[in-house]
Amino acid sequence: MKRVFFTFCLLFCLLTSSSIILAAERLIVANAPTLLTGLLNIAADKGYFTEQGLEVVVNNAKTGDAATRAMFVGQADVATVAETAFVFDSFREKDFSLFATIGSWDNEVKIVARTDRDINSIADLRGKVVGTHPKISVHYFLTQALLKHGLTMHDIKPVFMEAGKLPAALERGEIDAFSLREPFIGQARKLLKGNIKVFAEPGLYWKSFSLVARNETLKNRSVALQKFLRALRQAEMLVREQPAKAATILAAHFNRSPEQIASDLKHVKLRLGLERRLVYVLENIVNWAMDEKLMKTKSIPNFLPMINTGLLRKVKSNSVTIIE
Repeated sequence: MKRVFFTFCLLFCLLTSSSIILAAERLIVANAPTLLTGLLNIAADKGYFTEQGLEVVVNNAKTGDAATRAMFVGQADVATVAETAFVFDSFREKDFSLFATIGSWDNEVKIVARTDRDINSIADLRGKVVGTHPKISVHYFLTQALLKHGLTMHDIKPVFMEAGKLPAALERGEIDAFSLREPFIGQARKLLKGNIKVFAEPGLYWKSFSLVARNETLKNRSVALQKFLRALRQAEMLVREQPAKAATILAAHFNRSPEQIASDLKHVKLRLGLERRLVYVLENIVNWAMDEKLMKTKSIPNFLPMINTGLLRKVKSNSVTIIE
């Protein structure tokens, strides 16, 4: 009798666990790996997605533009993207929306120069060959940094190529400097054995990374996406309450020391939100794109219809300050 009872219990447990596995809803996220999307890494490592009944697969892309491309061709349900790539996407694609910001920082993008090219400040970039990835945040930052120091893109010799190729180009001496973020800055340090200068302009560009999805996905999978946001909310609380633990988790993902990550986390805002400032930044980027003749539009579009506040309001209502 005991053996029968034990067998019954074992079968019950197996069936129950199987149903839990089958019940887990799958979400594929195309992610541009940066500290600003670190909540994804923390939520995955801590099992927060699983706790919410989700199976979340995070596929890395080199840039936010590449991440949204994956989403648009059906390779991902959700993508992470910075404002600049979102703006350019908004002119190519109409059936998608931004539904939460997950990280922001006013000092992520920097300019890196070789020590042997007589560049001691951003003003010294005049006449130099400067590389960047076109039409994304690092391009936008380069233009703004030059303007602050009395230069324009016409005063340098710009070279546009994929972000991942720029550190090697700097090592080979094909370019004198580049405008990029981590992990590419770290790659340049290793390739040139530290023989680089890094120029930061904190406060110049408050950059954020946000989550976007097709409108059909937002409508048909709203319950799963709310669970997804709740898991990220748990990750946000870990960053706030246990910053050392968060730094250790993120250090493993970005091949940096926990001390370096902890130092950055004192300034980086890893938290869910939809702030009014986002719309202001998007409008500024359109103005920049028009000035640089990167798009043909002659007017600033209304971005509000492309921002879905409903999902985040159900998870963290006090973080939504955008007025629709």
